Amino acid sequence: MRYIVVTLIALLSIATATAKGDVVKVAVLADLHITPGNDNDKMMTRVVEQINAEDFDLVVVAGDITNSGSDSELKCAYNHLKRIKHRSIITHGNHETTWSTSGGKDFEKYFGHNGCITQKVGDYLFVAYPAGPFIKMADGTAQDGCRLKWIEKQMQRAGKRRIVSVCHYPLNNDITNRKQVTALMNKYRVSASICGHYHKPRLMNFDSIPGILSRSLMLSDKGSRSYGYSVLTFDKDSIFVSERLIDGSCCRQYAVHQYRDSSVNAIPCDPMPEPLYDGDFLSELIVEDNAAIYTAAQVSEDILYYANSAGEVKAYDTIKREVCWTYNFKDPIYSTPVLHKELIIVATLSDGIVALNRTNGKKVWQNKQSGCFIGNGVVDGDYLYIGSVGKMYKIDALSGNTIWSFNIGAEHPQGRATIADGKLIFGAWDTFLYCVDCKSGKELWRWSNGSKNKLLSPGHIIPRVAEGRVMVVAPDRYITNIDLETGEQIWRVKRRKVRESTGISPDGKTFYAKTMDGEMLAVPMVAESYTEDWIVDAGWGYDHSFCPLTVLDNVVYMANRRGKVAAIDKCGKLITTGKFADSAANDLRADEDGNIWISFIEGTIWKVSLKSIKCQQK
Repeated sequence: MRYIVVTLIALLSIATATAKGDVVKVAVLADLHITPGNDNDKMMTRVVEQINAEDFDLVVVAGDITNSGSDSELKCAYNHLKRIKHRSIITHGNHETTWSTSGGKDFEKYFGHNGCITQKVGDYLFVAYPAGPFIKMADGTAQDGCRLKWIEKQMQRAGKRRIVSVCHYPLNNDITNRKQVTALMNKYRVSASICGHYHKPRLMNFDSIPGILSRSLMLSDKGSRSYGYSVLTFDKDSIFVSERLIDGSCCRQYAVHQYRDSSVNAIPCDPMPEPLYDGDFLSELIVEDNAAIYTAAQVSEDILYYANSAGEVKAYDTIKREVCWTYNFKDPIYSTPVLHKELIIVATLSDGIVALNRTNGKKVWQNKQSGCFIGNGVVDGDYLYIGSVGKMYKIDALSGNTIWSFNIGAEHPQGRATIADGKLIFGAWDTFLYCVDCKSGKELWRWSNGSKNKLLSPGHIIPRVAEGRVMVVAPDRYITNIDLETGEQIWRVKRRKVRESTGISPDGKTFYAKTMDGEMLAVPMVAESYTEDWIVDAGWGYDHSFCPLTVLDNVVYMANRRGKVAAIDKCGKLITTGKFADSAANDLRADEDGNIWISFIEGTIWKVSLKSIKCQQK
């Protein structure tokens, strides 16, 4: 009721604003979720015909144009959208980036840009940019490399034109760097921000910036479906927002003043993220990179190795606090570099696999395997096992020669494989968990959860293996216990809302999983039926991040999507929590000195330890 009152007041207050001035009419398409042959794909022909029949000045496509960002889906969406005769501006959403087999490169192949694009229309400049998340389940971020600098550069060039922001995510706390983004928008007096993601049309308050959320192509409400899009009319100081259905009917929803509007400020906006705090941790910020980080931090002899979204691989001296060397690739790095003897081995999106000398960063060898490498590799002996789209490889880590490749179809293994008893166990986004003989590369068995929905696949997992058992958790929220030798399912339970983030005790007897309610769960590896040792709540609430759990000195560490870390002892007692970032952690890596090294997507790397354990060591 309050929302209706606010919009009616806005309509009355600006009813005279349409009398004069240039008018800009914009169609907004968002959340198309196209898969070849689905209902949305079939409906797009009529959508484009209807848009082309009207005198729009611009068509905005605000992300989630596909379901999984696959090449076939992007090609299908492109073939529809290229038929729009009006000027258009298109950016991508989380469904193009989270599950992308190409690391986002297929979007650029079809649409000619990486999601950052501008369009001048009359007295307006529309600035579109991606807001992630990229490659893994996490909150969104509008800072990938130098993205904020790019956005500001475009706004500086606007001159006297009014600026309209376009991205898929709402600029609330769904964006981890929301504070920086909205501060930039307010600095340049952005008229409004056009978004999607929530599927239902809505007016929001983005720190005093009007947030105009478009409806999805297909909108389901109480069992009924409607197809349509949003229409925005910019006139003088006002924006009039309507909903256009495919049958041609149009319904005015609300109107709002551009930039600052009393009705917008009356809408509650998200509180700012809570500040950082240590809890019972000893913490030290080691790296604050200019680019985003999507890989784990590796430490050896006081040298920290990591990669970033600018395509840089860096060796960083943690004592001298300086970069030892940097090696540049042309694309973001999403696969954690692997340390092996004197080498750091980097899997890339378009340069294959490259081994660098750890001391000086010089290239030692390059394996130019086709395909994009997104998942993490594991070394056993002198062999690297790592997957790309359609294949799992065994590579000689010292020479770079391919020993064998195992075909897995059109999808990719995104997590990290586990090696046990001469077997390689890994999951892929094709719905299967595989077991392959390490020596020959021959398949020993495969397991499926029975669902054909690939987004429920064990694609981004680390199988936990001990005592002849394999334990996996996938987005289907089941814990599954499998016999390592035969691949036969022993038990499978959906009792807690688990999802991908797991760990295992050093003795292999206990399996740990993080729930989507911010809890940690302990389960015996070898029980013949599902049994819980304990479950403890970290007090976080909802969480969907992938970050694996790490065990050190009988303490289990886990991290969430908002930069928090929890330490829990082996008996299920919560020791402490701390907050070190606003974004998700990528991984937790322990060193020999009792420290946990944590990289966060926003570009920071922290060294963390427990005060109590450090005191005991002294």
